[in-house]
Amino acid sequence: MALATRPAHAEKAALVSASLPELQSTPKKILLGDGHLLLALSLVHPSPGELVCAWQGDLVRHSKEIFATYQAAFPGLATVPVVGQASPQTFSVEAALASRPDVVLLGGCYGPGPEDETVVKRLEAAGIPVAFVDFYEDPIANTAPSMRLIGRLLGGAAEEKAERFARWHETSIATIRERLAAEKPKRPTVMLQANAGAPGWDCCWVPGAGGLGAFIELAGGDNIGALLSPLPWIQARREFVLTTDPEFVFVTGGGYLAGRGGLVIGPGVTTDAAASSLQDVAMRADTAPLTAFQEKRVSGIWHLLHATPFNLLAAQSIAQRLHPQLFADLDPAATMARINRDFLAVPLEGTYSVDLPA
Repeated sequence: MALATRPAHAEKAALVSASLPELQSTPKKILLGDGHLLLALSLVHPSPGELVCAWQGDLVRHSKEIFATYQAAFPGLATVPVVGQASPQTFSVEAALASRPDVVLLGGCYGPGPEDETVVKRLEAAGIPVAFVDFYEDPIANTAPSMRLIGRLLGGAAEEKAERFARWHETSIATIRERLAAEKPKRPTVMLQANAGAPGWDCCWVPGAGGLGAFIELAGGDNIGALLSPLPWIQARREFVLTTDPEFVFVTGGGYLAGRGGLVIGPGVTTDAAASSLQDVAMRADTAPLTAFQEKRVSGIWHLLHATPFNLLAAQSIAQRLHPQLFADLDPAATMARINRDFLAVPLEGTYSVDLPA
């Protein structure tokens, strides 16, 4: 599964369109430059699968449980043209043009972004409007504006629903930030390791200051990856990790790691299965010598929280784990239940965070 790191020169402010592209009417055919943006559409529109005329292939490749759930609700998704695989470099402008979209929605982490100027210019030269959202580079700042932009694109009830989600996200983030500012607890050192234990993910892919790294800092932790890079992901040397010996470890995973030795968590996974999988990872991870593993200060989260509007679950899960007394009232499972109940067109049952059993 690609981590899809982006060039460091991408400007944060440019990652979400400042204004809407000119559209003659409400778009009925949307090309998703990141397949997981289907989830953002689903938060505000009752029939998101019917809007997608083409997409990048990351959701089909990496989130088979989500794809199967949404395909069952919207059978047409089975034949939606794929314009690329799971990286910006594989995006085909020719395939995108052939799908004749009303608008192209770019962002996330698996497709082109504002720095891919050639792609954007070719689309716009063909008369296809382009809009940008961001749930990946700077999700704390950009999730709410991105949802509002999607709401304005779709208009009507979708705009109202997007505003409700955006306000809830902002308020929930502010609650964590303000409580920490008032209490000023000690900030423990934290490592978040991507896909720990899985073949090909040798120690250690960790978030830098961006992406999930920002959620570690928001949640009252000291992210060791921030010392290495401003990017959402960077590979740290095992010696650096062992020497730093962080007080808490989080590992990511997903259904795509079933049978591969990594953490199996996310849509379609029960809490018991996720906990059992985390125990297996803790026994074989190349960071297992860390004190946090020995003392059971290890938690797992769904990897795709780093690229979807569900990122609030990551913030709450990390905050609750690092400062259990301060955030005893936070309940990530209840947060996901509310997302399912009040927002998603097609609910996604599963487990999105889990702690290593004592």
